Amino acid sequence: MAVPRGLARSRREHTVMRVPPGVHRASLGDGAVAVLATGSGTWQWMNAATERIWSAALADTVPEAVQELHERGVADAEAIVAGTVERLTRCGLLAGAGRGSRTLPPPMPAVTAPAPQCEQPGLPVRILARAGLMLALCLMRLPLRARMRLLGLLRFLPAASPAVAASAAAAVPLVRPSWWPGRIACMEVSLATVLTIALRGRRAHWVLGSRRLPNEAHAWVWTPAGALGLSGRDADDPRRPWVGVAAAPPIPSPVRVNRARRN
Repeated sequence: MAVPRGLARSRREHTVMRVPPGVHRASLGDGAVAVLATGSGTWQWMNAATERIWSAALADTVPEAVQELHERGVADAEAIVAGTVERLTRCGLLAGAGRGSRTLPPPMPAVTAPAPQCEQPGLPVRILARAGLMLALCLMRLPLRARMRLLGLLRFLPAASPAVAASAAAAVPLVRPSWWPGRIACMEVSLATVLTIALRGRRAHWVLGSRRLPNEAHAWVWTPAGALGLSGRDADDPRRPWVGVAAAPPIPSPVRVNRARRN
């Protein structure tokens, strides 16, 4: 059921809404918002009007949202709001309402440039990459929230250098087992890259992000040297840039910027 766009135009952007624990939100521009619930591992894309209803449900001000719709001449305002709230509840975006933080986490780092590439990683790195990939495939059986908590332990490691990050990123695709019956895509490869870097005693960040038109989700690796895993069909595009929504371990705030965009 469509939500009238006019509902959101009367309100300022909700930058202090209380987001439930385990829920991450980022603006994609032009009123579009991507929301990731780590408890269920599900994505939701909202327009500004849907986010207004979500904010009202979190703040227990749904009657006011319904009244706004009525004032704009929407006859079925109750049904629109009730249907939206029901969908948000099924997605886990209202669980724990009132216990989250009023301050949204700072935006993720910009995708300013790909990290340097390494054409042929050595045997020691490929061995570590194989271990990192096997560990990643095991961790993928855990809920997303548990994976992100475990990766949070990597925050104590020093940041990876460009050479370490590039060699790990080049090694992981080389050790993908052809016999593996399951999925090995962006989430698995990026997670394996982060773990391979960790096995070398360095830190990289696993970033889960999104872009719009059409709505897509992706996972990549971020280090201060640049981003890894944004190539081919997933290359960053200035017309519809990737925006990081959640990162593990959390990225230190001094390096965070407003939007993901390409040089």
